Amino acid sequence: MNIVIDIFLILSLFVTGYVLVIMTRTNIKYRESMAFGGRRFLLVTDICYALTVLFFVLMIVLFVLWFIDIVEIDIVTSIALFIASSTIWFLLLIRGLQKKGIDVMFNRGNALRDTRNRLMVSVSHEIRTPMNSIIGLSEVILRREDIPDDVREDIDNISVASSLLLGVVNNLIDFTKVESGQIEIIESEYNTRGFIDEIIHRAGNMLKGSQVEFLTDIDVSLPVRMIGDEVRLCQAIANIISNASKYTHVGVITFRIMCIKERGTAKLTFVIEDTGIGMNKGQRDRFMGYSNDELIRDPSSGELKGTSSLGASGEEDNKGIGLGLIITRTIVEKMGGNIYFRSEEGSGTSVTIEVEQKIAVDTPIGNLSLIHKESKKHYMFSAPMARVLVVDDNVVNLFVSKELLLNYDIDVTTAGSGAECLALVNNNYYDLIFMDYVMPDMDGHETLVKLRKRENEFARKIPVVALTAMVTNGGSKMYIDEGFQGYLSKPINVHDLEEQLLRLLPDKYIVHKNVAEEVDEEPIEEKLWYKRINSILTGVDIKQGLMYSNNDYSSYMNLLRVIYNDSYTQIAKLNRFKEKIDLNDFRVTIHALKSVTASVGAVDLSGMCRNLEMHAKDGDSEYIKHNIDEFIEKFDEFLRKIDMLLAREDEMMVRGFNKPKIDLSEEEIMSIVKDLIASLDEFNADDAEACLKKLSNTNLDYEKTKAVENAGDMITLFKYDEIKNLIESTFMENS
Repeated sequence: MNIVIDIFLILSLFVTGYVLVIMTRTNIKYRESMAFGGRRFLLVTDICYALTVLFFVLMIVLFVLWFIDIVEIDIVTSIALFIASSTIWFLLLIRGLQKKGIDVMFNRGNALRDTRNRLMVSVSHEIRTPMNSIIGLSEVILRREDIPDDVREDIDNISVASSLLLGVVNNLIDFTKVESGQIEIIESEYNTRGFIDEIIHRAGNMLKGSQVEFLTDIDVSLPVRMIGDEVRLCQAIANIISNASKYTHVGVITFRIMCIKERGTAKLTFVIEDTGIGMNKGQRDRFMGYSNDELIRDPSSGELKGTSSLGASGEEDNKGIGLGLIITRTIVEKMGGNIYFRSEEGSGTSVTIEVEQKIAVDTPIGNLSLIHKESKKHYMFSAPMARVLVVDDNVVNLFVSKELLLNYDIDVTTAGSGAECLALVNNNYYDLIFMDYVMPDMDGHETLVKLRKRENEFARKIPVVALTAMVTNGGSKMYIDEGFQGYLSKPINVHDLEEQLLRLLPDKYIVHKNVAEEVDEEPIEEKLWYKRINSILTGVDIKQGLMYSNNDYSSYMNLLRVIYNDSYTQIAKLNRFKEKIDLNDFRVTIHALKSVTASVGAVDLSGMCRNLEMHAKDGDSEYIKHNIDEFIEKFDEFLRKIDMLLAREDEMMVRGFNKPKIDLSEEEIMSIVKDLIASLDEFNADDAEACLKKLSNTNLDYEKTKAVENAGDMITLFKYDEIKNLIESTFMENS
């Protein structure tokens, strides 16, 4: 009998010891992950571990006392001890199996969620394109004067419904980012006036046709330029205003901005108040899970309570799918801000958003009502004596910069690389250089360093302004620290360009103009050419693109033409990256396309470029491989629209290319050709264009006419060597 008791006691000790070893290893290895269960989970785990240790110690003591005949143990007691230790082991085994099952289900859930998110984003993108077309075509129809009132009302309803659906689609995309933690805050310097104008513009669209008045109260001390994520902040505020508009049927929605400045930052408080239906206490508790004045989050866990939508005026959102508030909360949290709300049934709702933004330019914004009445006085001066060099590896950016500077009668020279810039500075005099910061081979900073080391004292003192499409937290300080005299964001804003010209060009070069203020000008939306462009370039923010071209039809069309002419080169580059990705070259290429697409208002394309550039900067080649096909497809679709628009405009002959040609003698033609070649050798695009224009207005044979046409396309791309070879082979060798 003693042998049986010995066996059961030894087995009990072995099983208990084995369990103790497993629990010890588990506690050490998985202690950090176990902490996610909270303090209570860790406490229960530690108590179980302590009881197991105590049971093991008691087993050893009991076995020793029995072995030296101090304590008597019968067969029943030994069996009971064995059953107890085995039970502990089986419980531990079941727990392990449960954990494996939970892990499998968790991984399956993650896989399903990822699949769902990819499907949602894909479907959302597919919906966006036709929705933009519906909205654009609806606007075109609504601007016609010959449609019946009942048809106009139906089309207006279609437009409003389409806009609402497009907003839902955009929220779906952002919601998938919220779930996967991919909502990113990308800071850049922005114009405060433009930011406020955009919010007011959105609010006006939301309240169009309603009996609700939208009032604003803007702090006049707001800095005129700040640093932050303008797009995300605007989205957060617009979501709250959208909810307020849903539940305020008659009355007022008030939008207030308050500002407290300290140590280079502006503490902004946005308040959206409405006179809508409000919430009672039960609704507040049901939807938010906390009292009236608390932060919009669960006070214990910090997580948002529920996924139901809350309108700014509070009742359960049967008009939406509950995404706006979740997205808004996430955006504000990412910015390190807070959201508060106050609501009473029948008394409306007040939502407060508090965020901090860095101050870029501390000049007060002033009275907003005066800002909206201000007329835009671009090109109020000229500088015909000034010589400016623009350096950029992208031909479209060169074209845009040159077109803007020519409005000030400035003598502009262009260079396509840092090496070309240094060669030009060796033999020419320039008053100012605009230098692209991101270029292949030799970037802007490296070019600047070499420029400052030149023996030519004048070259070492030329003011250089950085041109950049990069998002930076430090604003102009980073570029000034590197030796630049300033910087301009791309696409170039006319106001910012004027500031740099007035600041850096000699005062004696500036000739101020006395231009009478234009009044009662026809709205740009009513212009026939705007309607034609808007009907074809669907999905493009035409107004934003025109802003960079100073609302000038010819400049905008010329820019589109240059983009299209350069498209074959860009598409070829992108297709090469599909085979082999050089992250540095890809980043330079996509960086240039980011500003190019933004300069004509292709906001979605520019956003895709920005996202790809960020992943290239992070070395994420896998992301680029999986997304480059989609970008090429969207970019190609955009180019096809440009082609369609250019074909239509050419057919209408709106630019007057149908002038009669003249007859010139062979000597006169060759004289123009020699002048053209001399201009190309000097990189003088203006004189070269003038020579090509003379040749295009001259009666020439078919071969020479085609050569001049091809040269005209290439001059916009600044391909001086190719033009020279073409002209020489056509005119010189055949003479």
